[in-house]
Amino acid sequence: MGAPPTQTAGTTGTASTDAYAQALLHALARDEAAGRRPPRLTEPGQATWQRFCGRLGSGDFLRLLAEDAAVVHPIPFDTIRLSTELSLDLVPDQLVDDWLAALPSLDLTKSATDYIGDQARLLGVTTQLARSELQQVKRHQRVLELPGTGGQLAHHLVATQPELSLQGNCVVACDGWRQLTLAGIVGLDLGAPNSDYVVAASAAALREDRHPLRQQRFDFVVGLRPDKGGELQVEDELALWFHGARIVLV
Repeated sequence: MGAPPTQTAGTTGTASTDAYAQALLHALARDEAAGRRPPRLTEPGQATWQRFCGRLGSGDFLRLLAEDAAVVHPIPFDTIRLSTELSLDLVPDQLVDDWLAALPSLDLTKSATDYIGDQARLLGVTTQLARSELQQVKRHQRVLELPGTGGQLAHHLVATQPELSLQGNCVVACDGWRQLTLAGIVGLDLGAPNSDYVVAASAAALREDRHPLRQQRFDFVVGLRPDKGGELQVEDELALWFHGARIVLV
């Protein structure tokens, strides 16, 4: 992804936790570069951290940064909200050290589309999306993004239509920690004040009549086409679940 090379499972805690840790490091560094949080990772030589770390290692550095960020954005920074599969306690100092060493070569100002694509690939979320097929959304309209894409469609809508916001216009349903993490990273990239727009919901859960999302009104329901791996495949069924919404699968 243009980021430091990943390490293999076995050298570190788990492959999942390593990918998650690197996604967070990249997100935090990009957020710092955009001026949305004080420089810690991007501070020359991590001077503040080096002054106070004492016997703590760089893995502790990541855990403290994530704990601080989780106060406002529990998704993607609070592993308890994501999965029992993840634990930043398993992230070794060496992985963070390697990432920090390669940080100067990382482009933290690359285009938002390319950046979100990089993060999606690192996390194992599909990037095969025909964004150009999405509809123009008006300021008062609401959009539900179905599980499978991790907020990439909402990101495109908000990034290309400045009158929209994640909180005001979008709900992103996510199945699993990879999609949840990506959806949280989408919010960071768009400067969202919190992660309340993200809802943990699988395709199977949405098939239940009483699911809370099926009790809400949406103007658009967007998601992944079945030939690209979308699990909610029957548009007529979706139209019944979300009465009055325009269904757009890309």
